Amino acid sequence: MSAQNKSEVGSMASGTETISPFRDVRQQFFKSPVAVAALCVLLTIVIIAITAPLISPQDPYDLRVIDIKDGRLKPGSPKLSKLATLSLKVSLAGLKDSSVPKASVTPTGRSSDTSPDAATIVLEPHADSSYHWIVRVTPTPNGNLDPLKTVNLERLPRGSTLSVGKKDKFRNIWRVSPDDARELILILPKTSADVGQFRVAMTGGPQKKLITYWLGTDDQGRDMLSGIFYGLRISLSVALSSVVIALTIGTILGLCAAYYGGRTDTLIMRLVDLQLSFPTILIALILLAILGKGVFNVMLALVIVQWALYARTARGVALTERRKEYVESAQCLGLSAPRVILAHILPNCLPSLIVIATLEVAGAISLEATLSFLGLGLPITKPSLGLLIANGFDYLLSGYPWISILPGIALLITVFAINLVGDRLRDILNPRLRR
Repeated sequence: MSAQNKSEVGSMASGTETISPFRDVRQQFFKSPVAVAALCVLLTIVIIAITAPLISPQDPYDLRVIDIKDGRLKPGSPKLSKLATLSLKVSLAGLKDSSVPKASVTPTGRSSDTSPDAATIVLEPHADSSYHWIVRVTPTPNGNLDPLKTVNLERLPRGSTLSVGKKDKFRNIWRVSPDDARELILILPKTSADVGQFRVAMTGGPQKKLITYWLGTDDQGRDMLSGIFYGLRISLSVALSSVVIALTIGTILGLCAAYYGGRTDTLIMRLVDLQLSFPTILIALILLAILGKGVFNVMLALVIVQWALYARTARGVALTERRKEYVESAQCLGLSAPRVILAHILPNCLPSLIVIATLEVAGAISLEATLSFLGLGLPITKPSLGLLIANGFDYLLSGYPWISILPGIALLITVFAINLVGDRLRDILNPRLRR
């Protein structure tokens, strides 16, 4: 009979079923609906952060797709395609000498998606005076500029006036509505030269909705939804990386302090006491003020302010485990100290460390957001949630509150979900708190 069959027979004979620790933790965790909901929210946030470049409507930090004219748009505003443009130069010859003046129209500086045939300009001499010209600007049916949106007459001869339209206060530009441009009278000064030139600049054409800014835009015209997705990506990556590094360093130092004792324990724990005696935010601010902005510098600051907590936790649990019989048995077998620490003591310390690490991820995200909000965290090219909140802080009372409030809500949901998951794990893995 094989060993597997013997174990099955033994289990059936005893009437009990062995449950693995992982399965037990999973069953206890799923008994709390609040923790399960928080875990689902947290997994959704992690998936969004990982796939941000794929699911974001816009790359909020690609200057080629950002238009400052779209800045501070309300949530739900659409982004429309640019209007087609066409610029035509109109030349008038023989204003005085010829009884039938001649007019010529040539395209200048038109965009690639238009042609001179998109609109028609007709010039006719007025019957009353040779200095009065009738100008008709009409779009070609089904052309790129149909319907016309704006018509501007630029660089008219000095002293010229139009029967309709409004002149710019500072530049020689007359702005005419598309309806008035169908027939207007250009009055040239009597002192004008024989040859006169001006330019007609038109914009028009149907517009398409490119994307919808579901959460609005910030002051630079960046999509807030995409900015939050990228901000979650940066905040989670920085926080998780710093927590993993701090957990590794603190755990190794705490286990060494508990196992070796003596001067090693005294030296390590006095460093821990010194570290924990200072406020966390103060140490991080001092470090970043010295090191400067940057992803690596922020991670380094977070590691320095977090490792002491893991070291104290690992030492406390390891001191209890070190007195147990399995450690003495491993020492009697002649196993080396690193093997005893890593293979025997560490696995029994992991549950407490995992709970602390889960809760500290939320603390790392909050601390990084605070540093970025104060201007000492990540640079503008690596936006986190704290930096997005700081960018919209000046607009809270200016009628654009979503620029700062929406990233704040995303940060609140992330930290709240992590804390709920961590609290549930603490209740399960700590026998004293387990119900």
